[in-house]
Amino acid sequence: MTPTYDPKTLLMLASVLTGVMGSVLLLMARATTPRIPGVRYWAAGSLLTTVAGVLITLRGVAPVWLTYTVENTAAMLAYTLFWIGSAKHFGQQPKLKGWVVLFVLAWIGQTYYTYVEDSLRGRYWSLTGYVFAASLMHALVFAQEIYRSRGAHGQRLLGVFFTGFWVSFSSLVFGARWLHAILEPQDGQSMLDSSWLQALYLGTFSFGLVIVNIGFLLLASERIRRNFEDLAMTDTLTGVRSRRAVVDAASDLFQRSKRSREPFAVLSIDLDHFKAINDQFGHQIGDRVLQAFCRRMEDALRQSDVFGRLGGEEFIVLLPATTMAQAGELANRLLLAAVTSEPDLPGVTVSIGYTDWRVADASVDDIFNRADRALYAAKSAGRNRAMHC
Repeated sequence: MTPTYDPKTLLMLASVLTGVMGSVLLLMARATTPRIPGVRYWAAGSLLTTVAGVLITLRGVAPVWLTYTVENTAAMLAYTLFWIGSAKHFGQQPKLKGWVVLFVLAWIGQTYYTYVEDSLRGRYWSLTGYVFAASLMHALVFAQEIYRSRGAHGQRLLGVFFTGFWVSFSSLVFGARWLHAILEPQDGQSMLDSSWLQALYLGTFSFGLVIVNIGFLLLASERIRRNFEDLAMTDTLTGVRSRRAVVDAASDLFQRSKRSREPFAVLSIDLDHFKAINDQFGHQIGDRVLQAFCRRMEDALRQSDVFGRLGGEEFIVLLPATTMAQAGELANRLLLAAVTSEPDLPGVTVSIGYTDWRVADASVDDIFNRADRALYAAKSAGRNRAMHC
């Protein structure tokens, strides 16, 4: 019967697509700052699977050591690197000592069933068994990440769900192929055989590999997007929250208070005579003063408080579940914390205006405006003090 497909063409097509995506991942790894964890491992794995796929198509033409030993080694390394890359991408630490032993045993099995006892069945169960085990560990990485991120926004988990599904699907296919190699004879069912069952396996292997690489690209793209979002939410000089981040957090607190009537307070902080510091000591010293001031404020604030820079020497603090009286106590502590300075930096004082959320407030701007009025009152009264409105 005339075969309905050419396995070599299918392998070559899948190898080219995987190689292209591996090259894109490699370029992303080199071009992005900060670096995306795990991308280099994914890229290396993709390029190794490309090498393995090309070598398979050369069987019968190139030497056995190249098309079997090197090809199988590249395939085992590739799926190991996929797993390690995903673990590192999600901040997990894969334990590799046992896997080195397993890899060596699988490699010895491949070598034995190629040069000592020519057994297609032996090569299948040693190679596919190892890849199946590595793919299971890879799927476990995604399961742990999904469990850890439960409750997060669905859009942020799109790449995790997509890639995790196809990694799991591929591991099931490898598991089926491994069991098939153990339970059934394999004569005449080589990788390039045109039987319907081998065509099914080869098609699912190739399709799964390409789709998983698309998933890697999606994960890398999502990480780049999150990095840009983090930059937008962080003040680059001081490392505290940016104006946008503070406004977003204040809007969330405002909506929550409207629903639950839970109090919250806002502190508006301005460094006194900061322009004089820049004029006398230079902007570089002024920047260091701002950075040191932010560290002292963060040390004095609670973990639940939100501290951010509005611009220049103006800062703001959001205090969840805090009454006006409690905000006043904290403001006085911050006045004391602000005057503490490093020996090589000029000292500073601050003026603070504070207020709380009120039922009559129409928007968060009403609260910010009251805090600003209180701040201006503190400055007008002589600075280095806290006043409320």
